[in-house]
Amino acid sequence: MLIGGAFIAVGINHFTDPDFFEAIVPRWFWSPSFANQVSGALEIGLGAALIPIWTRRYAAWGLLALLVLVYPANIDMFINNVDVVTNEFGETVRIEDASGVFARNLIRLPFQFVFAWLILRHARNPSPVQEES
Repeated sequence: MLIGGAFIAVGINHFTDPDFFEAIVPRWFWSPSFANQVSGALEIGLGAALIPIWTRRYAAWGLLALLVLVYPANIDMFINNVDVVTNEFGETVRIEDASGVFARNLIRLPFQFVFAWLILRHARNPSPVQEES
């Protein structure tokens, strides 16, 4: 429930703070708004589906696929030293070649694998109850 709830919360944030999530979409992607809305909706739906036992395995595989699909954004942030800041107009914007972001963006790279490992546990073994059946 904790992992599913975390994905639901982050997915909701895609819609309540779209500027932040659109700012981290790589510049080469054709529509940051589309990427934000689709990934947010998938995080909400798959996070919710991770909670019931009968959909957990499918949701976990879906979340693993989603993590793979969004991983290029983390690589892009690292390669381009991307920072996301609020400008003087209150807009969240992307800053490339920012100073002081190397370590933070480097730490983001392996963190996705921690999430993937946690989710993979549910994909392989959705519940102890199903093992006994």
